Amino acid sequence: MKKINYIFLLLAALITGGTIGCNVIEKDPISSIEPEQFFQNRNDANAFMAGIYNSMQTTLRTNYFDWGEVRSDNVEPEGTGTAQAKLVNNALAANDNDLNAVTNWSDLYRTISLCNMAIEVFPGLIDRNLDNASPQYRDQLGQAYALRGLMYFYALRVWGRVPIVNEVVTRPDQQLYYPRAPIDSLKKQILSDIDKSLLSIGNTPNKYYIQRAAVFALKTDVHMWFQEYQAAVDASANVTGYSYISTPAQWKTIFVDPELSTETIFNLFWNSAERNNQGVGVCARLGSRSNTSNYRIRPGVVSTYYTRQINGRKADARLWLSIDTLQSPNLVQYDLLNEQYGKFMAINPVTNTFTYVNNNDCSVKLPIYRFADVMLLRAEALARLNRFTEALTILNAIRARVGFTVQAQRSDYTGSDEQVGIAIQRTILAERQLEFIGEGKRWFDLCRIGRMYDFTSTGYDYLRSVMNPILQGRVGAVAYDSDLNMGRILYPLNSDIINANPLLRGQQNPPYSE
Repeated sequence: MKKINYIFLLLAALITGGTIGCNVIEKDPISSIEPEQFFQNRNDANAFMAGIYNSMQTTLRTNYFDWGEVRSDNVEPEGTGTAQAKLVNNALAANDNDLNAVTNWSDLYRTISLCNMAIEVFPGLIDRNLDNASPQYRDQLGQAYALRGLMYFYALRVWGRVPIVNEVVTRPDQQLYYPRAPIDSLKKQILSDIDKSLLSIGNTPNKYYIQRAAVFALKTDVHMWFQEYQAAVDASANVTGYSYISTPAQWKTIFVDPELSTETIFNLFWNSAERNNQGVGVCARLGSRSNTSNYRIRPGVVSTYYTRQINGRKADARLWLSIDTLQSPNLVQYDLLNEQYGKFMAINPVTNTFTYVNNNDCSVKLPIYRFADVMLLRAEALARLNRFTEALTILNAIRARVGFTVQAQRSDYTGSDEQVGIAIQRTILAERQLEFIGEGKRWFDLCRIGRMYDFTSTGYDYLRSVMNPILQGRVGAVAYDSDLNMGRILYPLNSDIINANPLLRGQQNPPYSE
């Protein structure tokens, strides 16, 4: 691992002109050393790929939660920090030091830059058949395309229009600055990366490397973002080799032992010991032992767990596999002060309570895509295609696998086919909320339903119906009540980013200032 980290840092320094933290949309300075000189054997290629994953881990260390969870109806602030209060209250600003870590995309573009290097170099390694390892290099080339597509997909959902930067600078006459690209161009870029990935990527059993099924999971997610339902159904059909857990208790395995789960597809590996005692951020956010957690899950969300009963007994295993009910045996609702959320934490076999860890010791292996995620996206698409029975079959399977065997029926819904399809989709979205609490999905789910690119008050009906009652009840919060405030669905462009790239000046997301 030390060798891998050294090679990664050396290459990253070359790619970023010696300053690993520089802003990548001011295009990387020219490297004076040819990249091919670093690849002398297959181990060098492996080390470089480890560097890409290292960079992706850094990109998503806290942003996994902050980009995809914090601004949703899942959480409310628990600590006294100003950053979390601003995020949950939709009180964002471009030049706010409290929010720089969330609004700065430098880590994301550094990951893209490393993928660009791999995409440029690995075809030559394939042709040279260095160490007789061409199959390995083809697979790694596919991984690089897929990871670049994933990073662009995050950028698109967080900031909207972002620069497309796909070149490694080797000549003084190359472009140094890039403008924000149109949404359609970003969509084309992401789908192109996915398609190119599928031409060469393998199907490694390692859950911490992206592989063929995970690329189809990403493809499903992208098509659902653009409400292309048949395309999403087609993509999801290629996510094979996985199955639902067979007992409710196995749901916990998804998070604490993903290697052993039949449902996990692609996970973000994080080992705090290998990262110099720097833990992944979800512990500080939800289950800190070091100090007060930054957030807690809103009581109104998890109260649904308590109401799911069969013969008078609570039936949804996600309740006791996420919330330490043993500590509060009389608890009828998640309403205790500073209640921790133990979804990602192991259960002590002696005390049968969650083992919370210090923030710096947090080594959670966060799921990026898992089988239930893809299947519920597929169910949504089927509902919107009027294939109601198929959609409800998936919904019922997701519930039954965690012990809640009450079946949703087609007869539960009335109205036109379109009305029924939308109603079933809303039921599925409610199930996704319960299934993926804390996994960086909910904010994006809110945004992709009824989305409109012009951010007018006539769009985003689902998000507005869910979020405005919450925001209007908070002091200092900004609701999505006007055309101007609808633009706040996107994050602002960080001021440092704008100052570094003249092509971004005057291109701030409204209503934020530069």
